[in-house]
Amino acid sequence: MAFSKKKIRVILGWLVAVIIIYFIGRQILTNRDELQNWNWQIDWIQAILSAMFLSAAYLCAAQAWRTIIAGFDHKIKLSEAFRVIYLANLGRYIPGKIWQVFGMVGLAGELNIPATTSLASFALVQTYMLPAGFIFMPILLGQLQAIDGIMLYRNALYIFATLVFIVFLVFFIRPGGLEWLLNKALRLFKRQPVTYRPAFGNRVAIFVWYAVTWVFFGAAFHFFIEAILEQSTIPLTYAAGIYITAYIIGYISFISPGGLGFREGVISALLAPFLGLTVAGSVALINRVYITVAEGIITLLALLTYRLKK
Repeated sequence: MAFSKKKIRVILGWLVAVIIIYFIGRQILTNRDELQNWNWQIDWIQAILSAMFLSAAYLCAAQAWRTIIAGFDHKIKLSEAFRVIYLANLGRYIPGKIWQVFGMVGLAGELNIPATTSLASFALVQTYMLPAGFIFMPILLGQLQAIDGIMLYRNALYIFATLVFIVFLVFFIRPGGLEWLLNKALRLFKRQPVTYRPAFGNRVAIFVWYAVTWVFFGAAFHFFIEAILEQSTIPLTYAAGIYITAYIIGYISFISPGGLGFREGVISALLAPFLGLTVAGSVALINRVYITVAEGIITLLALLTYRLKK
């Protein structure tokens, strides 16, 4: 029965993603004349800048997890952290985060990191990464006055982000707070408690690494837009805010594989006031292809670290 529920959840996740992509695709097909008349081009200098910032973001995320592991007194190389994070990352494309967790536990075990520690580190990734992204959304997106139709959703998202960040600060500052939270989560998996009392500098470093990761992801999206559009009037800060918001919403949509559909829908809605819904939808889908190719390359590089290890 448990297997049946998991199977239904996987099917439901893909179904939701396909429905969202279908509506975006139908909008594009209906207005294909507009797309044909749009000035599409590839500025390779901007494309290279986008790829450089995207690569930097992936490296920073690996370093952030490496810093988390250091808080448990496990010293690993950046290449090892890179391998664990981006091979486990393949599990994101199955609805629910549990497959990504299983991958991380197995891969971290190759580095002699106990399963309990790797489980706790996965929880800490969410604990640090999401609040680090939340602080950028209101700063980069501003008041979104040009998009009256989503004001209600914006306000709800801001309230949710504020509450999450306040809770994070409470556990971040309070001595032993994160340890208590981790052991509550581990109890759900019927795992033994962990001892997690990292230095304050370690906790700050984790948060900073994730904040820098978000900045690089946002910059990569800005230069991606600049690379494929002949003329773009979208400010760098707004483009970065769009991507960070879309990524987070896609990430926390547990039923969607890899945020598929949700991320594209948010990007389309937030770009529409500048580009029109049809072009905005095209940009969102092209970006999905771009990110998928990038993650494929990152996965191959992660596999190559086994050869470096030898």
